[in-house]
Amino acid sequence: MPSDISALHGTDAAYREKYGKIIGVDEAGRGPLAGPVTAAAVMFAPDKHHDLIRDSKKLSEKQREIAYAWITDNAEKWSVYTLGVQSINKMNILRAALKAMEEAVSRLEEPAAGVLVDGDHIPDALQGRADALTGGDRSSFCIAAASILAKVSRDRIMRRWAEIFPEYGFDKHKGYGTPEHIRALDTCYPCPIHRRYFDPVKHFRFPHRPGEKQLGRWGENWAIYYLILKGYRFVTRNYYGGNSGEIDIIMYDGEQYIMIEVKTSFDKDMYDMAERITDAKIEKMMLAAERYFYDLNISEYHVRFDAVIVSGNNWFTPHIEHFENIIG
Repeated sequence: MPSDISALHGTDAAYREKYGKIIGVDEAGRGPLAGPVTAAAVMFAPDKHHDLIRDSKKLSEKQREIAYAWITDNAEKWSVYTLGVQSINKMNILRAALKAMEEAVSRLEEPAAGVLVDGDHIPDALQGRADALTGGDRSSFCIAAASILAKVSRDRIMRRWAEIFPEYGFDKHKGYGTPEHIRALDTCYPCPIHRRYFDPVKHFRFPHRPGEKQLGRWGENWAIYYLILKGYRFVTRNYYGGNSGEIDIIMYDGEQYIMIEVKTSFDKDMYDMAERITDAKIEKMMLAAERYFYDLNISEYHVRFDAVIVSGNNWFTPHIEHFENIIG
């Protein structure tokens, strides 16, 4: 066993003498400008080890995925818990990270086990049974494993958000404030998973006259997020059916596909915006839907046509109204 791995196990062995069973817990996602914070908790038998279980930041993405698979196959117990941007905005990032760690530990249902927490803060619910280890992902095997689970889980979430909001490059930087990300904020406006109170996001204001293209994209982003929160599954966006027309968003509700037209306004004149969804537009949506299923070679399907109206003069609190079955 390499010396650094032996040191990780040595730390855990010392705490097993103190507590008996031990749980390692760590989080990923405190620093990014966008996306959730994710925590993981892991408990191992003393004889388990693997050379890749070390500080997740020192591993390549491929190595982390290999390590993730080994951890989930070999841990006695493990759990992952994620808090989204809405919770981060409400309670601040530190409290959200501590809450996520607390919930991850709780899901292991091991109330007598000691907990090794990476960092210098212990969640309130773990006081009296936990030790904070600064740099714990470099000194404890079980914390290092938790750091890998948290990192891989959050990265997967951000890759999914990159499919939904591709203009921001979330698959590359995972929400961190890279130059590419800052440029995207300048040109595309913040999206619903950006953290409202983080620099530089908190300083963003709509220009006096927002560009029509940027404003429309902002409205579509919020419409998608709104529908996801309602339980719909994202399928695709901006489907172009050639001469048949375009569908802004396609979602799925578990039983049928939802073809959605989005209208966005800088002011709050909802009535005028709704009037813009004309019979001619609905007919084009129907033709585009037929083309969409034809392209996928799907002959039998259930489909509904909806509209979402988005308005507002700041990026983070739009007014959203969802009209279901606009053909019926």
